[in-house]
Amino acid sequence: MTARLAVCLNVQTMRPRLIPALFSLLTIVSLSTVSLAPFVVATAVAQNAASTPPAILQVYRDQIKPGKMAEYSRLEGEAAHACVRASTWPYAAVQSITGPQEVWFFSGFDSYASMEKSGEPFVRNATLAAELGKLMEAKTPLVNDPHTVFLEYREDLGRNAGLMRAQARFFNVTIVRVYPGHEKEFEESQRIVRAVRERAGAAGNRVVYQTVSGMASNTYMIFSPYHSFREAGEALGPFGQDEDLDDSTRSRLRDLRGTAVQSSETFVFAISPPMSNPAGEWLVDDPEFWRSSPPLQRPVAPKKPDSPK
Repeated sequence: MTARLAVCLNVQTMRPRLIPALFSLLTIVSLSTVSLAPFVVATAVAQNAASTPPAILQVYRDQIKPGKMAEYSRLEGEAAHACVRASTWPYAAVQSITGPQEVWFFSGFDSYASMEKSGEPFVRNATLAAELGKLMEAKTPLVNDPHTVFLEYREDLGRNAGLMRAQARFFNVTIVRVYPGHEKEFEESQRIVRAVRERAGAAGNRVVYQTVSGMASNTYMIFSPYHSFREAGEALGPFGQDEDLDDSTRSRLRDLRGTAVQSSETFVFAISPPMSNPAGEWLVDDPEFWRSSPPLQRPVAPKKPDSPK
């Protein structure tokens, strides 16, 4: 089933951009999203490890001010607990290991209609909306301007087993900016890599999206989930490793990339269980990793006073 990764706290941030009834899409990336700063309000359907990635991905990015990560994490954790209590959608939050100190929230949708409809739970639950509003006010001084991006899945450009593969704990995210007018060359290069690896039976671990709002449309994001930091680190490099390619194909790719690619940046992220509201499948796949997530945290009952003797 298609996953909807959503951000709980950041639902309030998009209110001016949509309609009053849609309290806003929680991103993320930032997968309370992605989460981390990106991830959205939706009736969430957890993604099976081998399922198709969501057609539309919302990425919400929070850049955390120096010295503010601890307080930020606490607030996002409270927001995640609030969403668990309200039985909202699952989402994943991811925190940057490389690059700027950021949290992303990822939120996935089948369509823009489902994205719009996702705001309904907040209209019905005034208590949740008020609680998240207070947390958002407290979070605002801790971050620089948040950034929301909409992306559309490009099934023809990558080969993968889903955006959230079983036991995923890390993500490599590559942001590729293409020279205007050279999108076809870049897309050809990605189709070549996909075809070669399909013929070789190589494992697919590249989920390719193209931006449609929030950044220039000649920007692509490639998401690669990994179980361990070692796997994520060994996969680093320009567009990943090309060991499956023969010399002629590698030369052709070099020419296409040289013509099309203006810049590329790859960032490593770690999924943050305390700031996430994980789907049931994720808990089953990796219960030890998700132990600190809100669904697995049981509130401690208040201690009863001693009876008078």
